[in-house]
Amino acid sequence: MLSEILTALLELSLIMLFAALMGSISVKYRFPKVVGELTIGIIISPFLIGGFINKIINLNLFSINNYVLLFSEFSVILMIYSSGLESGILSLKSSGIWGILGAIFGATIPFIFGTFLLKFFVSFNVALIMGSALGATSLAVVSSLIKELNLKGKGIDFILTAGAFDDVVSLIILSVALAISTLGGFSYGHIIRIVFFYSIAWVIIFAISVFIIPRIFNRINDKYAFEASLVTIFGLTAIMTTLGFSAIIAAYIAGVSMAESKKVAILRKNVDVLLSIFGSIFFVVVGLEVNLVNLSLLGIFLSVYLTALAIIFKILGIYPFAYITTKSHKSSFAISMGMIPRGEIGLVVGSIGLTYSILNDMEFSSIVIMSLLTSIIGAIIFNNIYHYI
Repeated sequence: MLSEILTALLELSLIMLFAALMGSISVKYRFPKVVGELTIGIIISPFLIGGFINKIINLNLFSINNYVLLFSEFSVILMIYSSGLESGILSLKSSGIWGILGAIFGATIPFIFGTFLLKFFVSFNVALIMGSALGATSLAVVSSLIKELNLKGKGIDFILTAGAFDDVVSLIILSVALAISTLGGFSYGHIIRIVFFYSIAWVIIFAISVFIIPRIFNRINDKYAFEASLVTIFGLTAIMTTLGFSAIIAAYIAGVSMAESKKVAILRKNVDVLLSIFGSIFFVVVGLEVNLVNLSLLGIFLSVYLTALAIIFKILGIYPFAYITTKSHKSSFAISMGMIPRGEIGLVVGSIGLTYSILNDMEFSSIVIMSLLTSIIGAIIFNNIYHYI
């Protein structure tokens, strides 16, 4: 009998192989690689073919275990770090206030309108958590598309800036939603304290990181630069997750900070090697978590309804500020479509809602499927119209 660790390593190797094969097939038929990676995850999940294979071989080969989740987390942190490393502080300055406003409205409009329109079908507390899942763009999906297509420019800077900031906005929204849901009500003072704490903490950590990290790395020997970068990424991640931020925000700040150092070329080269090996794992694992078998008609309706709300209100939130930035309707629409994927953020919000017993399994599955559908729809449309940016 294979040990649990060896079984997990075999599963991870199969995940990477299947992701490479499906990614190549997707590109051949002019779909983004991420679509193939998400799709193969659904196919080999323990709820579909993976579960059938497990029974035949009498081994829990295809499963969502802690080892697989570890590499999935590593994969997404690498992607976001790479995105920050590519863009640097100049891209944030390029989109400036409009990128920040795009992030704020791109997250709050889906939350406000989504919560209002969802409470006709679910309880108010559930609507709050589902509305929170509609807010933040998946920086992992967006970064993967931008890297795959080798895109640069003002519109891309806007997407990356808005994507990085709306994670912070969505974290604040989720904190407020949880406070209301778990405390049975809310006070304006409590909400103001939450907004103030996370906003100020983000600004302080970002400013300190951008000022100190490049100066430290400029003094490090080239031989140790990449290893030191990993310590920095996960050290900053540990600090920020302790404060309640997501690992994604920490990884992006680390990347932007190190992009200002003289070691940036070495760091990009090494992270590209790691991404070529582990970059697809996150997307396959997202697919693995989708349970289509036990989804009820109400679950299917909620999934489609959430997806429609996520797409419509994200466009309404992003489009005006994208247009102010680019002065082009086509470019603004392309940027808006690039911001549609929810991916990992939707999954994080859904998992928290489940942990707090606010969501049931059906409601959680609806959020997971919404995250999947928005990622696939957004990736496909963006892949076909990115040249307008």
